[in-house]
Amino acid sequence: MIDSNWPLVPIALFYLVCAVVGIIGNGIMVLVFMKESKFKLPVNYLITLNCLADLFHVSGHFVFNYQLFTDETSSQANCFFMLFHTVIGYCISGPLLLAIGFDRLIACRFPINYRTLLSNGTLYLCAQLLFPVAFTAVLIGYGSQLIDYNTQIVCMAPLALPRQAFGYFTYASNVINVAIVIVYIYTYVVLRGYKERDARRMKYVFKSISLTVIVVLVGWTTVTIGNTVAIGWIENQRISEIVSIHAGFGVNISCSVNVFVFYAINSEYRSGIRRLFGLTVQSSDISKSDPSGTTKRMSLVAPAMLQF
Repeated sequence: MIDSNWPLVPIALFYLVCAVVGIIGNGIMVLVFMKESKFKLPVNYLITLNCLADLFHVSGHFVFNYQLFTDETSSQANCFFMLFHTVIGYCISGPLLLAIGFDRLIACRFPINYRTLLSNGTLYLCAQLLFPVAFTAVLIGYGSQLIDYNTQIVCMAPLALPRQAFGYFTYASNVINVAIVIVYIYTYVVLRGYKERDARRMKYVFKSISLTVIVVLVGWTTVTIGNTVAIGWIENQRISEIVSIHAGFGVNISCSVNVFVFYAINSEYRSGIRRLFGLTVQSSDISKSDPSGTTKRMSLVAPAMLQF
C-alpha cells in the first residue's frame, strides 16, 4: 500500500463495516415497507426513500476500500460514474429529512387540512418530493459539467462529486440542517399545545421520527461542518480530502442504524420487522399501533392509504 494512504486505513475499515450493516439494515426497512400494506402513507414513502438513499450512500464504501487496499486509482470522472448512486444518496438525504419534518408539522399543526391532502395522497407525495429531487438533480447536473478525466484519485464519496459542486452541496446542507432543526422544534411546540388525551398518541408518532432525525442530523451536522472547514479553510488539497473523508464518521453511523432505531422506538415498524422474520408480534406493539382509540381530531394518524 502507498505510504500516503495509511492514514485512511482505520476510517476505511470502519466505513466498510458501516456499508455492510447499512445495506442489510436499510434493505430490511425497504422490504418491510414493501411487505406491510399499512405502510402506504406519504410519511412511510418518505422514510423508505430516505433509507434507500442511506443504502446508496454507504454502498459506495466498497469501491473506496477496494481501491485503497489494492493501490488502484481512477480518474475523478470515473469515480463520479462509479459512485453515481452514492452521490444521489447523500445529496437527497437531507432534503428528504426536511420533507419528513414538514409532513409531521402539517399533520400536527393542521390535522384537518392534512387529512384533505391525503385524499390526494399521490399528488401530495409528489409535491413533497419536488425539492429533494430538484436539489439532487441540480447538484448532479452541475457536477457532471465539472468532472475531471485527468486527475487520478482513490475513489471515495466526497471526491465523487467535483470539488466545486461538493462545496455548494456542503454549504446548502448547512442551511437545510438549520431548517430541519427549526421545523422539528416548531412541531414540538405545537404538540405541547395539545390536550393530554390527543397529545399522547401524536407525541408517540412524533417521537419515533424525531429521534431518528436527531441521530441523522447529528451525523449530517458533523460532516457538513467538517467539509466546510476542509473546503473553505484548508488550502492543501490532500489534507482537505483526508479531513472530508473523516468528517463522514457520524453520518455513516446514522446511515447504518435506521433499522435499529425504528425497531427500538416505533411499534409499527417493530411489528413489521418481526413479521418479516417470522417472529411473534408482541401484544403491546399491537395496542400501541392501534389507532382506534384516538380522537376524531387526531384521526390523521391513520389516514387513507396512497393509491397508485
